[in-house]
Amino acid sequence: MGLWQKLFGWLNPSATTAAHTEAGAALQTTPGGTSPSGYQAAHEPAFDPHAELVAPTPVADERDIPGPSDSAQFQDAEDAAAQDTNQPDLFEAAAQAEAARLAAIPAVINNPGLRDALSTYAGIAWDRQIDFAEKVGDRPWSADTSQGLIAFGDDLRFRMQVLGSYAFESGSWQWIWANTQAEVAPAFTEVARQLLGFGNAQQLALFTQARSALREEDLHTIGLIAAGADESAGYYLGNYGEGILLALIDPGHGLPAPAASKPERVLTVVPQLISEFELNHRLLLRHYLEAKGFAVQDEGGQITASQGANRVSAKLDAQGRITAINGSLSG
Repeated sequence: MGLWQKLFGWLNPSATTAAHTEAGAALQTTPGGTSPSGYQAAHEPAFDPHAELVAPTPVADERDIPGPSDSAQFQDAEDAAAQDTNQPDLFEAAAQAEAARLAAIPAVINNPGLRDALSTYAGIAWDRQIDFAEKVGDRPWSADTSQGLIAFGDDLRFRMQVLGSYAFESGSWQWIWANTQAEVAPAFTEVARQLLGFGNAQQLALFTQARSALREEDLHTIGLIAAGADESAGYYLGNYGEGILLALIDPGHGLPAPAASKPERVLTVVPQLISEFELNHRLLLRHYLEAKGFAVQDEGGQITASQGANRVSAKLDAQGRITAINGSLSG
């Protein structure tokens, strides 16, 4: 299994590895032992609620549908009528499939402002997520929410911020600041509360509603925005049997500094993200490159960036979608 598939596989691990808890309550399984030396009592978030969010570029939905030729399609009017009756309308079927897909997207997710926020933070968040996944591997997880600790196997233990939990039975997400049953110290819910303020400022219901009906895959949207805004080391979706705990991993822990590490990763992270999420391509690329320490020039149809000897160039179409990306990059 490739790393990309493994990362998304964290959403639904084949078997739960932490104790069950009441639906809607945060996990309270203790990993054992005492906190490693060097941990601070509370995480000081680096959340930036003033990050630039640009309105998305509208995407045209135009189809060039050729009409039938004079005589090649049908021999006569009767044959044409029979053909129309017996053959399905492929364009209508495609339109119905697209309508069904859009109808399945929760209203709080199908939001242009949310797409901008995801585009702003997803690049650098996923970059860090890859390093985090490589460090954690396939280790089982457990957590102590009262002490703000999450453990992987017997050798890795990190400070965390709890964002909330997802209940399988109801298909709903609940923020930790709205969960009266959870025993989580306020110091480990700071980022969740900051995201509430961010949601109010940007009018994003996903961050302001205590509960939202979501699909499981929508938890990645929350995780990527939160991890990117907070400059976290990553996010984790922990299946505890009745639901999923979503937590951010505090920075540090021996992980590389993302701005300086592996510039060649840009050429894989960007295609991965635009294939999995509805994103503003221009916004994604510009903010990701800047977060990686590149100097960026946006000339409308082309974005170029440099970082020392490293170069990245991307072409965009009239709708602002990336059509090609390449570069000369070295670690």
